[in-house]
Amino acid sequence: MEFTLNVRFADGTTTRSLCRTKENGGLTAVYADYAGDDRKINADHGADILISLPDIESYMADNRYSEFWCRPDFGSDPCAVPPETQHFIYRKADGTWGVIVPVVSENYKCVLEGTPDGLCAKLFSWYGELTSCMGLAFVTSEGEDPFALTEACVKYALKLLNNGCIPREQRRYPEVFEYLGWCSWDALQIRVSEDGLIEKCEEFREKNIPVKWAIIDDMWAEIAKFNGATYETRGDMFKLMHSSSMYDFEASYTRFPDGLAHAIDRIHSYGIKVGMWHPTTGYWYGLDPAGPAYRKLQPYTFVTADGRIIADWHEQNAFGYFNTIHRFFRECGADFLKVDNQSMTRRYYKGVGSVGNVTHTWHRGLEASVGLNFDNTMINCMGMASEDMWNRPFSSISRCSDDFQPENRPWFTKHILQCTYNSILQGQFYWNDYDMWWTDDTQGIKNSLLRAVSGGPIYISDEIGRSRADVLKPLAFDDGRILRCDRSGMPTMDCLTVNPETSDKPLKIQNIVKNSGVIAAFNITKEQNRVTGTVTPSDIPGLEGEQFAVYEYFTGEYRIISAVESVEFELENIDDFRLFIFVPYVNNFAAIGRIDKFIAPAAITAQIGESVTLYESGRYAYIKDGTLVVEER
Repeated sequence: MEFTLNVRFADGTTTRSLCRTKENGGLTAVYADYAGDDRKINADHGADILISLPDIESYMADNRYSEFWCRPDFGSDPCAVPPETQHFIYRKADGTWGVIVPVVSENYKCVLEGTPDGLCAKLFSWYGELTSCMGLAFVTSEGEDPFALTEACVKYALKLLNNGCIPREQRRYPEVFEYLGWCSWDALQIRVSEDGLIEKCEEFREKNIPVKWAIIDDMWAEIAKFNGATYETRGDMFKLMHSSSMYDFEASYTRFPDGLAHAIDRIHSYGIKVGMWHPTTGYWYGLDPAGPAYRKLQPYTFVTADGRIIADWHEQNAFGYFNTIHRFFRECGADFLKVDNQSMTRRYYKGVGSVGNVTHTWHRGLEASVGLNFDNTMINCMGMASEDMWNRPFSSISRCSDDFQPENRPWFTKHILQCTYNSILQGQFYWNDYDMWWTDDTQGIKNSLLRAVSGGPIYISDEIGRSRADVLKPLAFDDGRILRCDRSGMPTMDCLTVNPETSDKPLKIQNIVKNSGVIAAFNITKEQNRVTGTVTPSDIPGLEGEQFAVYEYFTGEYRIISAVESVEFELENIDDFRLFIFVPYVNNFAAIGRIDKFIAPAAITAQIGESVTLYESGRYAYIKDGTLVVEER
């Protein structure tokens, strides 16, 4: 296939150039290859590559619809693909699949969008001084398995880019996130205090809830504009937050009167590790020039076009900026970080350097500091822009959805779509964080099940006095260790290019745990009507075996099926859901695991034949000679 690059210049003129391609085992890497002259290339729309697709039946376009977040869009006409699509999966009429993965190269970012002429790859640098347009634009492939195609495209692109970014399996999942956590945000919001944090720790102790880590979230620091400020609505609170700058990165003088170290030490006394939240910008409006934080960080700062004082993007300065803050946290006893407001290259650094170079260097500075001070233990947040995904060198966890909204049914539909479909691409780089949630929300069990199959961290944000131990029981052992799946939860193949809000079919999310598999099924139809569906072992990529025991968690129903057989089910309404556990049935035996836990097979630590060792005693189930046996052991 031949691709043509249409280069756009700042003066409005254009020129054409052939793209260079590189083939590797069915993968096609497409390069922009315009060496340039003395004309400057358009910073916002530097070039186009028209992509001729075969007649396609349907597609899923994962697009960046806001500065920080992505969501799926479904359709069949390539001309309608939304702007800033960062991952594209299509299904052809003959049942085969295709995948296109745009990348971020040394200077240029590539995204996809529909045009009247068809699907187009758009390249831009956000920097008006470039006179050439060169670098890898995207990798594409067609075949039988869209998950394998996506993985292969990403790995090939990473090899070609050679920029230090690595795939997920080469990253290390931090031990602290193997346990149940809590975040202060929904409980205490910007008035988080030492007293409030300790009150919540006492609640966990009294209710025997085994939370093992807590994030001190927005806003623990001294913010001068907060003093004496009041607000009546959540919207007013956000206006105050986003117009405020950090005065001191010592904790608030009034809410943490004995300092941050004292508060962290008290939380540690409950057996809870502490993570510190901070945005990349210090606070939402940067640093207060009158405060001690600015005096300490001034050598490493940059002033934005709208006057904010934030971290400089050059690697050495970015490291100096973050290391100054992180060293303080570490000296106060903090154990890890959550770093917010990451996808802000366009907003704050546009025009000072190319998107690839700017984002690459400041991420290296940030992660060097996190590595030095916290052994790379960090949750990345508000960072789904592709320039961030393709440039983080080592960190292993990243948020994949908008903020949690309690008691909000429309939000849950938006949330589950984001988490599930965003994970297909982002899951190639990271384990995905599905965000905090409430146990006493009317959708609390749905939220808990979604996180059980996520493969990522599980943490709650209940207000003080409102955490429910019973809702958390199926997620974690008594010591707080969660029963975690092995990779990122993703849609089953038959859901990939079908909108589950309008298809009258359930949304099914699959994952692997050891040699077993799980599928969680949800009803998110707009009409809130009954849906029917099927599950089969082949819905779970990588699940191996000839026969399987299938156990449904909520009904206790079970069956023995072959690898190609399916189980039918129905979901009555949007409050109905199922969890199917698939275990290889070998020699007329299958160990299901702890059936009082969602991810039952994760409770098994060792198995030789029919002899099973459990991580913790409880309701153990197995199927022998076609019969389910449940025992306490």
